[in-house]
Amino acid sequence: MSLRGAAIAGLVVATIGIYVVRAGGAPVPIVPPAVVLMVVAAVLLAAFRTRTWPAVVAVVVAVAEAAGVLLTGSLGNLGFAEPLLGAGTALRVIGVLVVLLTGTLLVVRPVRPDPAPRTGKVAS
Repeated sequence: MSLRGAAIAGLVVATIGIYVVRAGGAPVPIVPPAVVLMVVAAVLLAAFRTRTWPAVVAVVVAVAEAAGVLLTGSLGNLGFAEPLLGAGTALRVIGVLVVLLTGTLLVVRPVRPDPAPRTGKVAS
């Protein structure tokens, strides 16, 4: 899996985590703003494969989600009292960490152009 694919997967996992937390009884809107931001970031990463700025957007969204998890005290859900809350929070944290790591690597590494397509002709 490429770094870009891993970042997209991390965004999807974190999004699923939000809905698992909601299923566990947390007061989460049907369409939370974080979900919209993560889906948009994932679409941008998929659509603009040769650009660096979508990775920057993904990292900023992941930092915002990490701040949300930390500032709301959601890390306390990782205990065993409420299994869905704990599982959802774990998914959010894992997804965000994956996006932070892979997104940062996408931003700092040089962009390599796609190799020339092979035509099947032999150079003479």
